Amino acid sequence: MIVRAALVIAVIVAPLSLAHSQGAFPSKCPDGASLPFAKIEVSHPIDSSCSRLTGDPSVGDPSHLQNAVKNNFCATPLTPETYNLQQLVKLQADAVEKHVSFGFEHEPTSRDVVHSLGEGTLIRVKASLIEAHFADVPDGESVNCYKPNNEDNDIHIALGLSTDTEECSSVSAEISPHYRPETWSSIGDFETQKSKKYIPNPAIASRLQAATYRITGQLFFDGSHKPCTCDITKCNGNPRRATNWEIHPVYNIEVCRAGTACDENDDNDWLAFDTWWKHLSPAHVPPVHEHPKEKE
Repeated sequence: MIVRAALVIAVIVAPLSLAHSQGAFPSKCPDGASLPFAKIEVSHPIDSSCSRLTGDPSVGDPSHLQNAVKNNFCATPLTPETYNLQQLVKLQADAVEKHVSFGFEHEPTSRDVVHSLGEGTLIRVKASLIEAHFADVPDGESVNCYKPNNEDNDIHIALGLSTDTEECSSVSAEISPHYRPETWSSIGDFETQKSKKYIPNPAIASRLQAATYRITGQLFFDGSHKPCTCDITKCNGNPRRATNWEIHPVYNIEVCRAGTACDENDDNDWLAFDTWWKHLSPAHVPPVHEHPKEKE
């Protein structure tokens, strides 16, 4: 949403109607602040064809409420709080303890409890990239008005302590399609979906996994799924991950500078992903072999 998280939890109808009347997804916060990545933002057709902050009008109120939080580019406080991956995993237990509902068509009917646990907070996490792909293609999802294409859907990123961390132990980050920078879209090319299988692009995957990342964005509880942890053998449509708590949407992506300590609290150790990616030579993508992977 381009309204502050607390306002979305209280009332979403008025600001939403205003945003829709403008004919495009808003690119500024109520206080006039631009998108966190305004210097490199790129307009996409979805910015006008799916301008409602609540997404597709056909879904129910819990989904509308959740979608409005997914579309929040104005999380507070403005200075990000440093989290580690284990903290996001622990938040899952906290949500269960507080009887927060989650699962397909069981999204919370109120965001009050997850807000009290931190939803809407701007956070940053240091992590390695396990895998990434354009999510929910070709069916789309309600927040993006069920658009079928890569350009119109989120990029799902699985984060871990190392690149070989099992995905069932991962934490998710999601890059929204709204005004998504061109170089960020390259992350979605880590894997390509074909016949409900995800096929890695070795050249893209290897260079993306060569970096350590600092991901900044909103702390968000994805109530549409259940965690599919390493002790669960069949995911039934739920992405393999350890927690419903995500960084969503992503506000900033940085890579660790060579020769530094990769201290997540030292800005001097980090380089903008956009700058880093543009200075790499073009990747050659050789033929790859398919391997099964459950569709998100």
